[in-house]
Amino acid sequence: MDREKHTETRYAGLAGGMTGCITRFICQPLDVLKIRLQLQVEPIAATSSRSKYRSIGQSVACIYREEGLLAFWKGHNPAQLLSLMYGVAQFSFYERFNRLLRETDIFAGHDRGRHFVCGACSGSFAALVIMPLDVIRTRLVSQDPGRGYNNAVQGLMHIYRREGVRGLYRGAGPAMLQIAPLTGGQFMFYNLFGTVAKQIRGLSADAQLPAAELFVCGGLAGFCTKLLVYPLDLVKKRLQIQGFAQNRQTFGQHFVCRHMFHCLAQVGRYEGLRGLYKGLLPSLLKAGFTSAFYFTIYDSLVVLFNSKPSLRP
Repeated sequence: MDREKHTETRYAGLAGGMTGCITRFICQPLDVLKIRLQLQVEPIAATSSRSKYRSIGQSVACIYREEGLLAFWKGHNPAQLLSLMYGVAQFSFYERFNRLLRETDIFAGHDRGRHFVCGACSGSFAALVIMPLDVIRTRLVSQDPGRGYNNAVQGLMHIYRREGVRGLYRGAGPAMLQIAPLTGGQFMFYNLFGTVAKQIRGLSADAQLPAAELFVCGGLAGFCTKLLVYPLDLVKKRLQIQGFAQNRQTFGQHFVCRHMFHCLAQVGRYEGLRGLYKGLLPSLLKAGFTSAFYFTIYDSLVVLFNSKPSLRP
């Protein structure tokens, strides 16, 4: 759907923050599963006797059996703050930048290109803001029960003391490389699929699509973009656990690398091309559901806020 006709920028940050919190709680179990599979060096295959996680179903059962139901919400507190900050930063930046670029001649008649540029810039800005929270979230999800950090605050302080600012921004390189096409593509595909849906239904460009169709458009946008940048997400996660081996003794071989390109080379050499796509299925499910919930809830909240006279100054 085209937000330009009805979105008031002053509500973008509030709607974005609330959307991030709701979506994170729903999708957190998929995120935990994805991270566990991404970090496993051993093959993810039913025939591999040395692998801790061998399939989606077996992984879910293993996590539940060894750590209980709450394990699927490990790292939820920093992840929730991450989503809140990311949602506020991304959508606020997006709406303001989009409004600015609409007035420039270079983007006249190029709506999809403008959506991509705005989405890419807003995503990059938001990802840089929340990077330390992403690092601690990854470590909390991947640490042994009873080891590592007791909570996010203690973990952040520990990382800063032992590893400095660099430790808080581990994985920033691949994060920046993936976030621009990821978020830019999400906004571009979302508006593309929304336009197609309106044309099929015979609706005007500024019409509101039903929630179910917004959900489908958002899900398709997430699937399309995630496929393109997934290896960079895996590299980011592996860089974030460097120096954390002592707290990951029950997960098999610990992966060691020096930087992004070394990580890509090591994974390709020892785990093959399929190694770059470990955890892809839960990641695609998470990307699809996250995008679907994000855009559906966000558009619904913006319409709700703008329809209430009490919220207007």
